[in-house]
Amino acid sequence: MSRNASLFCLACCVALTMIAAGCQTAAPAARKTGVETDPCADRLHEISGALLLYCSIRGKLPDKLADLKGADIAPLPPLVCPLSGTPYVYNREGLQVQGRPGRLVVYDAAPSHDGKRWGILADLGAQLSARVIPVPEGPVFSADNKPETRAAGRP
Repeated sequence: MSRNASLFCLACCVALTMIAAGCQTAAPAARKTGVETDPCADRLHEISGALLLYCSIRGKLPDKLADLKGADIAPLPPLVCPLSGTPYVYNREGLQVQGRPGRLVVYDAAPSHDGKRWGILADLGAQLSARVIPVPEGPVFSADNKPETRAAGRP
């Protein structure tokens, strides 16, 4: 083998070794943000994405939350709170949350999260948006707001 061929082979081996040393086979460690996530809030985030997609395609919210499952938009998580196991309440017209734009369209049936309910606040105006918020007990669930008693997916 010529000297140039040997040097080339050596250079290739060194380069491959350096490339392999830079590759990581283990997953990177999770970032510590100091913020704990709530499985109910995570689930509602997934549902809010499906609601926004449904609304952008059809121009309106579904009649029932369970209609999202038949829309073949995206896989949906169960439509129940993972902590209490009770179905989320869906109110297509939404409840007014004082001081917040939009309407509360999906929320926990009971205040199972340290006296709060998680819910989806949707704004269906020109800038379609939805966000998951903790909703404390109080005026939102008063008789003035007339929350729908029908649970998600039930007639």
